[in-house]
Amino acid sequence: MRTLFSMLALTVAAPAVAQTAAPMNPGQAIEAVAASKTGEVEGVFEFVVASAGAGGFSVYLNSAANYRDPGNLTIELHSAAIAALKQKLGGYPEDLLAGKRVRVKGIARRVPVGSHFQTRIAVDSIAQIEILG
Repeated sequence: MRTLFSMLALTVAAPAVAQTAAPMNPGQAIEAVAASKTGEVEGVFEFVVASAGAGGFSVYLNSAANYRDPGNLTIELHSAAIAALKQKLGGYPEDLLAGKRVRVKGIARRVPVGSHFQTRIAVDSIAQIEILG
């Protein structure tokens, strides 16, 4: 009986984590974040980069051509990941990753962007992102 209660407590206390072994596509990620009580989901996400851009100190890799699209999932690369990718790729990630399939590990969150919301995954380390081709 104690084991049952322990397992139940761990289930209730655990953050929202993807329950599937396969990477989530943008639609699955956005749906999972929307359904999460915490507004975030930890997991592995995969998509083809449809558009990319840079702003401030970040690079944004989008699953949709228009980053304002409600079905868009964005990878937000931070300084250390940008520098490491630039060295690995021999150029700027926003220029070289458009059209490439990427897989990223992290936490997807719904964040306000101007007048709309966007689901983003922050990437601080190159270890979080894999370029599949």
